[in-house]
Amino acid sequence: MAFRIEKADPGSSYTLMGREQWFEACRYYLNGVFQYIPDLDAPVLVKRTEWEKTYPNERTPEWKKYAERFEGLARTFLMAAPLIKEYPEEEILGIKLRQYYKKQILEGCSPGESAYLLSYQDLRKMQPEGTFQHTVECAALVMGLWICEETIWNDYTQSEKDRIADFLFSFAYGDTEPHNWRLFNMLILAFLYRAGYRVDEEFMRMHARAVASFYAGDGWYRDGHAFDYYSAWAFQTYLPLWNLWYGYEKEPELAQAFQEHSRKLMENYPWFFDRNGGVKMWGRSNIYRNAATSCLAAHFFLRETNLDPGWARRICSGALLQFITRDDVFCEGVPSLGFYGQFMPMVQEYSCAESPFWISKAMLCLALPADHPFWTAKENEGGWERLNGVNTLFLDGPGMALSAHPENGASQLRTG
Repeated sequence: MAFRIEKADPGSSYTLMGREQWFEACRYYLNGVFQYIPDLDAPVLVKRTEWEKTYPNERTPEWKKYAERFEGLARTFLMAAPLIKEYPEEEILGIKLRQYYKKQILEGCSPGESAYLLSYQDLRKMQPEGTFQHTVECAALVMGLWICEETIWNDYTQSEKDRIADFLFSFAYGDTEPHNWRLFNMLILAFLYRAGYRVDEEFMRMHARAVASFYAGDGWYRDGHAFDYYSAWAFQTYLPLWNLWYGYEKEPELAQAFQEHSRKLMENYPWFFDRNGGVKMWGRSNIYRNAATSCLAAHFFLRETNLDPGWARRICSGALLQFITRDDVFCEGVPSLGFYGQFMPMVQEYSCAESPFWISKAMLCLALPADHPFWTAKENEGGWERLNGVNTLFLDGPGMALSAHPENGASQLRTG
């Protein structure tokens, strides 16, 4: 049965979703995952329903089997991390989350362990050229480690931290793609710097300057030649964290630019959702669904913000409910390879059964403390409450026009 709100949040008259209801949503998703995890030694591999397009398959190299395990671990950890921080003794189906992820992460970074995921150097021996999915997942991993820093990261011994750091460094300095992937390298290094490790500042600056050059205007970054939700769930989600962990201190000029780009995006991005917070099926990787709201939460980690927190929570909660409350979204207990039901023509070959759990990025809002305005402000409909007629925005940077229709609450997007 799909997710249902048992007790409404008094400050959320539209969605009924407050911070505790978001924690309940995390539990709901993780219950679907942990039905496939019998004990502390089992990897995060959910029941697979497709073998031709998604990886690993007979056409993909052997290392993709390790990548699938890493996707399952890192992406569900990002869902579990807020629970582990807030409720260190939290259990799902009899398994203590803190104990499970602490063990799986350490062993995944430890050569010789059965759960070992392979370092960059190990993968390079198997494939002399190209990039690896592991780089992507390392960024999700460090986000989770940061969220539950007190309950997992700080609970490792120094030698265990060093072992994990060596694994992360191998991908941070490894080959990457010349688009949003640069952010993965940047975020990995920023986490390690924050954890007290020495990083190559020139290498970091090279990536950050390249990312800054992708800026097109109106808050949007071009990803290759594309504009879609990737600008939000990659550029505008990772960069505020990079600012917080590294940029404000070490690269203040770049950090200021990234902050202003986020502020500019917040002038138009809330209108990319309908009045109820609904997400469009737009661009690549639609199986990530309401991850499109992750940048709204990330914006509040900046020093200077300009987004109405009550409207931001209304959008984030509405987008979450758009999917989690529908039975057809789930296949064998976990989010399907689709937007609602499973729909393989929409799915990319870089996806596996665990890939939809990039929805966990939307849970970044739970890293904001309980007394943050995101949670304490009264839920509201922001600009929708002030519309007298159709409101159209023309965004010259990404070449898009966006119209909000107050009569039916629709948000209409016209792209170049």
